[in-house]
Amino acid sequence: MTRSRWTAPANHGVGKRWQVRYRDLDGRQRKENFDTKAEADNRAAEVDVEIRRGSSVVPAETKQTLGAYAQKWLKANSVGPTTALRYEATVRNHVVEHLGRRELRSLNQPSVIQSWVRTLQDGGLEVSTIEGIFDILSSILGAAVEDGLLPKNPCKAKSVKLPTATKKKIIPWPLERVRAVIAGLPERFQAGGKLAFGCGLRQGEVFGFAVEDIDFRTGWIHVNRQVRLVGTKPVFALPKGNKIRSVPLPAQLAAALKAHMKEFPPVEVTLPWAKPDGETKTFRLLFVDQKGRAYNRSVFNMGDWKRALAGAGVIPPRERGARYLQAAREDGMHALRHACASVLLDVGESIKALSEYLGHSDPGFTLRTYTHLLPSSETRTRKAIDDAFMEESAREAQGTSASPAKPMCPQCALAA
Repeated sequence: MTRSRWTAPANHGVGKRWQVRYRDLDGRQRKENFDTKAEADNRAAEVDVEIRRGSSVVPAETKQTLGAYAQKWLKANSVGPTTALRYEATVRNHVVEHLGRRELRSLNQPSVIQSWVRTLQDGGLEVSTIEGIFDILSSILGAAVEDGLLPKNPCKAKSVKLPTATKKKIIPWPLERVRAVIAGLPERFQAGGKLAFGCGLRQGEVFGFAVEDIDFRTGWIHVNRQVRLVGTKPVFALPKGNKIRSVPLPAQLAAALKAHMKEFPPVEVTLPWAKPDGETKTFRLLFVDQKGRAYNRSVFNMGDWKRALAGAGVIPPRERGARYLQAAREDGMHALRHACASVLLDVGESIKALSEYLGHSDPGFTLRTYTHLLPSSETRTRKAIDDAFMEESAREAQGTSASPAKPMCPQCALAA
């Protein structure tokens, strides 16, 4: 059983004359020196309480800086290479930059964390960015708690508040804009734009789409991979969230893909899998740049995509700098995916099916993202009753039963 006590060292004199000795929860002997008996008494009482609660903290080890401990946390993390790079940049630029020299024990006060959050806010960072940075610091300090270096995680304190912002609702592009932007893309990528809209694929999934992913006979495509950048290096990887999925292939999109492959035959592209030094894999990609390489999202977005937006009147022809970056966030290639979702919801597709087709983590996320695009209950009520009256009127006039209209797929809507 662990115990604590204080003694006066035998060679006492001037200075720290009182010592508390105890065994921590791992059974290791510890000792701390104090100037007065009262200080030693107080610390001995604290240690007894901490040991009983199972939260004994080793003082010497808490003197290491947050920066030093954060580096240990980064090395021990087992996340993917892209996430690891993001973590390293976040820790370097936002955690170590402001708190890195502080000792772990100095972070016990929630007010320190709140002040840091305010510093990030004053730096002009968006709320979502601050939330991501905060989560990483909370994970680091949570690990410190589990390692016995902090009694509790100050990020979990009720007094620590993150800034709030009203989440902007997604406003899907009208079909006229979808058509105009796709028409403004290079001919070798127009079918890629149609694939993004017709099946709701992400940009990287279009870049990584291969001929072996198409089943023309059954009318399905299979989303098996994406092209992503790890730092500046392109790699093949599983789709976001590792969610391989299948999506119905509309007939008109199938025809567009066949015509594309006839004009631009698939090209074998070899890239490492998941990380720059990973095992190489080769796929016959449908969409490659003029040099036969996998598309680089940074080059594509600043070049072909930007010109397509300008040609469709989405942004001014010479938009650049901060104004263009804002437009790129709101009108990136993801807009084609949102347009697909809005068309499917408009014709009554279920949230569960839409979530599966888009590769979302769960239907709840899909509902939260697109709930404002769902027909309102009063609209559905009026339409249902109106349809019933119209059906009855049609039967009386023609003596036949009216068949309900079939939902229109995004590609059919695009061609209409």
